[in-house]
Amino acid sequence: MEQIIPTVKKRTVFESGGKTIIALSQDDNRLIAANKNGITKILLLNKPEDEPEVIQVSENLTSLRALSNERFILTTVKGDAFEYNYKGQKETLLLRTSLPLRDCSLIHNGKTIIFASDDLELVSVDLADDSESADPSKRSKSNQILTLPDQISQLSYSPKTNILAISLINGNVQFYSLSSAQPNKVHQLDNCVLPKSYQLFDKTTDGDEKKSSKLDDILDDDISDLSDDEGDSAKITDSEFTETNRICTRVTWHPTGLWFAVPDKYGSVKVYTLKNYSLAVTLSTETSKKLIDVQFDTTNGEHIAAIDMDNRLTVWKWKTDEIIYTKQFKNMQLTNLLWKPNGELLDLILGSWTGIITTVSNIAKSSSTKINDKIDNSSDNATKSTRNGLFVDSDDDEDDMAGGESQINPNIDTVAKDDENDNNQDANNEDDDEALFGDDQETKKRKYHFDDEEDFIDDDDNGGYIERNSSDNLRKSKLHKSSNFTNTTLTNLNKFKYKPLSPGATPFASSDRRYLTMNNIGYVSTVRNNGQYSITVSFFDLGRFNEYHFEDLFGYDICFLNEDGTLFAQSKTGQLHYRPHDTLHSTWTKLVSLVDGEIITSIASTSHRVIVGTSSGYCTSFNEYGLILGMEKLSPIVLLTAYDYRVFIIHYSPYHGISYSLFEQSPTKSIYYQRETPLPSNLPNTLTAKNKMSDPDYDRFNPTGIKSIFFSLYGDPCVFGSDNVLIVLSKWRYNMESRWLPILDTDMEIWKMAGGKEDSDVHVWPLGLIYDTLNCVLVKGKKQWPEFPLPLPSEMEVKIPVLVKSQLLEEHKLKLKKDAEENEFDRDLDGSDDLDTNVEKEITVPVNIAAEEEYVRSKVLSSLLTDTIENDGEMYGNENDLLQTLVGNFDKSLLRLFAVACSSQNTEKALSIVQELKQDRALTAAAKISERAEMMTLTKRINDLRETRFEQQINNI
Repeated sequence: MEQIIPTVKKRTVFESGGKTIIALSQDDNRLIAANKNGITKILLLNKPEDEPEVIQVSENLTSLRALSNERFILTTVKGDAFEYNYKGQKETLLLRTSLPLRDCSLIHNGKTIIFASDDLELVSVDLADDSESADPSKRSKSNQILTLPDQISQLSYSPKTNILAISLINGNVQFYSLSSAQPNKVHQLDNCVLPKSYQLFDKTTDGDEKKSSKLDDILDDDISDLSDDEGDSAKITDSEFTETNRICTRVTWHPTGLWFAVPDKYGSVKVYTLKNYSLAVTLSTETSKKLIDVQFDTTNGEHIAAIDMDNRLTVWKWKTDEIIYTKQFKNMQLTNLLWKPNGELLDLILGSWTGIITTVSNIAKSSSTKINDKIDNSSDNATKSTRNGLFVDSDDDEDDMAGGESQINPNIDTVAKDDENDNNQDANNEDDDEALFGDDQETKKRKYHFDDEEDFIDDDDNGGYIERNSSDNLRKSKLHKSSNFTNTTLTNLNKFKYKPLSPGATPFASSDRRYLTMNNIGYVSTVRNNGQYSITVSFFDLGRFNEYHFEDLFGYDICFLNEDGTLFAQSKTGQLHYRPHDTLHSTWTKLVSLVDGEIITSIASTSHRVIVGTSSGYCTSFNEYGLILGMEKLSPIVLLTAYDYRVFIIHYSPYHGISYSLFEQSPTKSIYYQRETPLPSNLPNTLTAKNKMSDPDYDRFNPTGIKSIFFSLYGDPCVFGSDNVLIVLSKWRYNMESRWLPILDTDMEIWKMAGGKEDSDVHVWPLGLIYDTLNCVLVKGKKQWPEFPLPLPSEMEVKIPVLVKSQLLEEHKLKLKKDAEENEFDRDLDGSDDLDTNVEKEITVPVNIAAEEEYVRSKVLSSLLTDTIENDGEMYGNENDLLQTLVGNFDKSLLRLFAVACSSQNTEKALSIVQELKQDRALTAAAKISERAEMMTLTKRINDLRETRFEQQINNI
């Protein structure tokens, strides 16, 4: 084995010396060196002979973070936080506090930064996507997201597990999950780090004499500063240079986020596992001096480096507790350290209080490389075989069909490149290429022939129902554009591919994380990092469940979350894995038989059953412990969900379109309520102009466009499709009476909230239906699916889509005009004839128009609830009370419509409305309304109707 010989190189960056903190840009090619005296230099590491760029920054810095290749963020003792763009020479004030800012940390893929100050508060600031738009007036205001019990010492964030570690000056470390908009405390380690209290120092300079003296001292040292073996330690006269100010209390995270290391009280490094926050290993140094900085290496996390108060650098292979390098640096006092990848080797860069940057090259060798290196080095079979554990070799069905030369983890969003030619290699494909292959596109990009669409297997059950099109036949079919049906069919045949899907799942797109599933209970997310994957299971009810993480060795790409546990599946290998939420029950793993070209497309689990569906249409049932109960053959399955013993399945066939099945398999009965019945839903590419804003990334990830399916609180199947309309299946127990009812058009509700704006950047992502309320997530931005962190769930009341936009808009404008006339002295409305500006206010539906919708809604909800009570009884004990309330609302809405009809003297319509009333007291109220309207004939007919109903009730006794 070739021996690695580290080499040490020093470079004087600031001749005047002073505290110098370093940070690396995102591409690892630029070193940002910020000096306490207000000077920052940008050094090109790949061109060391070039002169660095120099930027004037704020003095007395406390922390430095690289935001991108051109931007960085700096905090100061004065309490200021600045963002600098060294390409555009721009400075932006992000935050100003009355007390010193101690640390900052980038979270959520660099979209937000959090600051820690001495006032016990954690403050977040949203960052602009484009550096050119870094305008304080346009930037979001700072938000206080957390108040801590003690002063904050340092911060550390794991982007893979979305956990923030906060070190306090009392020695405790608190861990918060940032998966949702509100941080959730998940754990606390008491007395974990050394208690720390920052000492005050003179923040002003000491005049020209002090600067001159310092410069003379450094010039007198001359080249002797570059020697490690001669002379005494450099004397630092800075009042900030104290032991309490220098000691490290920051948690450092493993690249996977599943381990973390902390410097303890006795100068050693303790490594903990995130699984149960237990101690894994303790790494000791030679001198047991207090530590200044500790860092995992950023490639695979095999090494940990630390520097101590004796300016000694120590590097461990932490899993074996082996010290592979140690060296003491004399005549310089170190500040912080950075790992820098250098091909297959690793370098360390050290900052100092003397303005000297030290690079220790070839300090360690990385045993595994990043994912782009793994893919490119196809001859390295050992590396490829370990990338996904035991089952990596079966992750290649898409690649085999496209050339079959490379193996890609199924969690990598290769679906975003399936239709590369059809989309003219758009920007989304470029983003995915960059995420998959890295930055070196010219030398390391591997070509995949996804353009050969006919080679993809669509006939998953080998039933012969798909006609194989040669390139000549396909070319001929494209010429005959007069045959619309033929062209549409061929297009669907070529483009539709069965994908692993879960309710509420989202794609990777250009990100490194996605949601595997999402519902009323919580959400499951996966994060990819250099070919390794970790999964986090989060919950909305924090008092009932605890969030947990684990390392994903098998590339699970399908998931189902219920109140008892989480079911995972690997679509290509057929592996199932069930993890209960508590520790009372055991986990289990099982393999499902798959033929060539067949994948698991969807799974579901309840407290009684586990259901697995495949692209060939095989539906397999297991009990809650993994014992197989049965298997049957259906049309190809694309999505399924379960409720108790009920199973709801969505099918897709190129010739029969989208259909659904609904059955129940309990110990006492096995019955099909609906069997492969057409579903009133279309594929995204066949929708009308309403879907013009559809996201191509999501359409490729989910060809059906169905965002989620679930059972309502009372067990009725629901579908939320590409048209953003929630539909529910009514009377599903009776095949000839079942019907899909649209109960909510979320686009209409967003349109009303936006004041009539057609183009809104707010989207609705469904979670579940609870009686008459859709539990959902409101997504803001260009993408229609939620990203990280997940916004807090919102509620949207069910509204039957019977309202007319033009009518509502006209009524809204008239109301605004009337309000303007009544409030002529109001500044916002006085003298303004432009009604479009007023339309921005939320549209309120007039009472007379809302009455018709309420009447239909009460009728629909009553029908659903009555069906549940008649067949399942009262499930929660309040169903009959809810039914009575619905009946009351039903009659109230009809009486409003009746009053409108009477005011217009429309006797026939008024009489038809009266006949729908259910309660006798509602008929009495209708008689009074008609009498008040002087419609005596109508009043008599209402009284006759009351007497007739009374006689019928007497006869039925």
